[in-house]
Amino acid sequence: MTYASRMGERRTWRDVDGERVEGTWRHVFVSDGQAWCLVDLFVYADGMVDCWGLMTFDELTQRFASGRMTTSPPQGARGSADVLMEWTFDEPQSWLSTEGLLGELRDAIEELNGRPTSTQRCLAAVEVFRRNQTEDNRAVLRAAYQAIPEHLRIRALEDADTRDWPLAVLAAGPGNRFEFHGVERVVTEEMHAAELRYFDEREEWLNRSRRDERSPAR
Repeated sequence: MTYASRMGERRTWRDVDGERVEGTWRHVFVSDGQAWCLVDLFVYADGMVDCWGLMTFDELTQRFASGRMTTSPPQGARGSADVLMEWTFDEPQSWLSTEGLLGELRDAIEELNGRPTSTQRCLAAVEVFRRNQTEDNRAVLRAAYQAIPEHLRIRALEDADTRDWPLAVLAAGPGNRFEFHGVERVVTEEMHAAELRYFDEREEWLNRSRRDERSPAR
């Protein structure tokens, strides 16, 4: 059974021995041997996936590795959306890699279980680093930042102006090179200090917003 929440989040669930297992879904292309079919891929809190059959997450990964599933069908291939339409791919451009999709699905499983997503774990690592700026803590932050699916990093701070720049700078550290959306940069002491101030200001803004939300309306 499926339902759509008020905010448009897609949710589903399946029955397992009388127990309700929550899930969600997104689209993916699956080959039927003749065309790339646009189908729903369901993922559940117990880590199972349903896409033309129930499978484990490892089995899903193997399907992508085998070429039977993809996020980017090749030039000239046939596409199909059930009985709705068929088409031929001409210069297709995909904004989502296979690894990006798998990362999204891993985050979905975490969220369905009430556990922190990769973005939330990264933001928690930022707070630890800000309070104790050791290289060990920076290494944890760097790993957490890199664990966020690449296409989702720009949304991590929910800041359209900075995108994920402050995270990238702190994760790299002064004197180190890093690649930011295809451009190689070197972190200076000034850059690093500026992004630490960014997080100080962000914390103040978040705290002020929370106080305003708790304040009774006059």
